[in-house]
Amino acid sequence: MKNLRVMIVDDSTFSTAVLRKMLEKDGLEVVATALNMKDAIEKAKEIKPDLITMDMTLPDGNGIECSRELLKYVKETKIIAVSSMMDEEIIEKAKNAGIKAYLQKPVDSDGLKAAIEKLFAGEELYQILQDNYEEAFKESVFTFLKSEIGGEVELENYQLKYKGVRKSSGVSVAVGMIGRHKGRLIIDMSSNTALNMVKKILQDESQTLEEAIQFLSEFTNVIAGNACSLLNGLNRSFGLRVSPPTVIVGEDITISIGDMDSKSFMIKTDLGEAFMNIGVQKGDESWI
Repeated sequence: MKNLRVMIVDDSTFSTAVLRKMLEKDGLEVVATALNMKDAIEKAKEIKPDLITMDMTLPDGNGIECSRELLKYVKETKIIAVSSMMDEEIIEKAKNAGIKAYLQKPVDSDGLKAAIEKLFAGEELYQILQDNYEEAFKESVFTFLKSEIGGEVELENYQLKYKGVRKSSGVSVAVGMIGRHKGRLIIDMSSNTALNMVKKILQDESQTLEEAIQFLSEFTNVIAGNACSLLNGLNRSFGLRVSPPTVIVGEDITISIGDMDSKSFMIKTDLGEAFMNIGVQKGDESWI
């Protein structure tokens, strides 16, 4: 949090001085101050601060208008309202304008620090998730297959032929992940590969296609669950858990990967190949 660059928008020089002292005490850099809406917009466009504290009363407008205009130019900047005005109506308007939090004056140092930490913790968490989700899923699937079917297990990077879509090999399962941020796992394989795997795992040659489909559903769920556990072990704040699997059967089915940040792999085993796509997406942190 110490590297955050902050702009204070307030028509009171006294309030500005108080906020500056609090922010700098916590190691944040106040890179600009503005007394009115016009000045705030001009400075934000030039400086692009990480955070703006916004008063609701300004001589040439109000904090709602100012925030809405600012976010047209600095979409990644986060805004915290700091104002003596506070009621349900104005809070709702603040949310709709893109303001992330609302603190009432006189704000205390601990309250301001807590709001900023909570707001930016999500960004840091998402970066940790992006940096680690690939290895967590690869470890999960490798460990399971090595333990249950043995033999050679390899995971190779796979490039989709068409962006965002892939034709199913026969049986496809998708499992969602929910928590502070979101994710999704897709595993797709042929009916024969699913049958080969379930027969090997259960040591039962009488297994049917229906049972193989059920196996793939449970297999995908276990892989996602184990990966969530690995990621939650890195930071409990992720709070990741799996949602019920969705199963689609049919070789003429097109799998939609979507536009989430994802990576694809081909899982190669002695019993056949399987396609795996894993993706993560920043959770909705529209209000703290």
